[in-house]
Amino acid sequence: MAEILREDFMARKTRIVNMNQIGTALNQLDHPPLQSLYVYHSNPASITPDQNQVLKGLSREDLFTVVHERFMTDSARFADIVLPSTSSLEHSDLYRSYGNYCIQWARPAISPIGESKSNWQVFSLLAEALGFPEPFFRQSAEDLIHHVLAIPSPVRQGIDEDAFASGKAVELILSPEVKTQFRTPSGKIEILNPSEPHSLPCYLPPHGGSDPFRLMTGPSVYALNSSFRERDDLREKEKAMFLKMNPADARGKNLKDGDRVTAFNQLGQVSFILQITPKVPSGVVAAEGVWWLEHCPGSRSVNALTSQRLTDRGAGSTFYDNTVDVKRES
Repeated sequence: MAEILREDFMARKTRIVNMNQIGTALNQLDHPPLQSLYVYHSNPASITPDQNQVLKGLSREDLFTVVHERFMTDSARFADIVLPSTSSLEHSDLYRSYGNYCIQWARPAISPIGESKSNWQVFSLLAEALGFPEPFFRQSAEDLIHHVLAIPSPVRQGIDEDAFASGKAVELILSPEVKTQFRTPSGKIEILNPSEPHSLPCYLPPHGGSDPFRLMTGPSVYALNSSFRERDDLREKEKAMFLKMNPADARGKNLKDGDRVTAFNQLGQVSFILQITPKVPSGVVAAEGVWWLEHCPGSRSVNALTSQRLTDRGAGSTFYDNTVDVKRES
């Protein structure tokens, strides 16, 4: 990845903003404030925590926002400029997978539609316009892929080279010589690690809040985060933006299946259609997927209820550590 990221080109280090706190960054960061935002491969207006703060920041008149996209997402609607992006069918790329050991070299199946360009093409054009002299930015995506593949790597030894060259996904053969190095003193997984605040894995009570229900924001089988929400057929299969609740909790709130309800906490409020099911434990409500605002029952989607608070280790998101109350809409 160092051959792609090329951090060695940087004359000095820059500050890093955790995307899980982009709402605070857009509204409160100073010395200097964020004055421009370039969005690619993402839809922060939908997928980042504390949606009210994110939308407030995106609405700033003095923020210049560029969104490189294929669809008019929630984020694209806040852009000063929307750049048309190619899909994976229109550009070369080298793919690695989640959860298994496969790689794939995919080449374009069709020419780019209209004036759409890939991320790499836009980055190269920006580099040229901004006067970056490095030849790195003058190469094509195919050139860069060839360069990366020319670097010897033990994890690619023994793969089906013909299948890989033809564009098929091939499995990496991990030989005993390939050693995974962890950032621990021993270089191994250390279940007992005295250097950590908790030397052994242990239960830590969730942060949450004082509201009666824990909010679980699980994935939807009809979308990937906010991706594929442009598909009318998939939204029709999902039927509605549901909030799932245990029958006992629904009786306690005098709520009925199909009611339009509001889930709310100190961060905001979101409208849902109630779905009563014993699959959800008592004391928990579940919302699946991230809907675009134009398709929501109300004016906000689920991340108006999730916090910008970070995990105590790793500075990740706390999407699953939030509480809400629920009421029927009048």
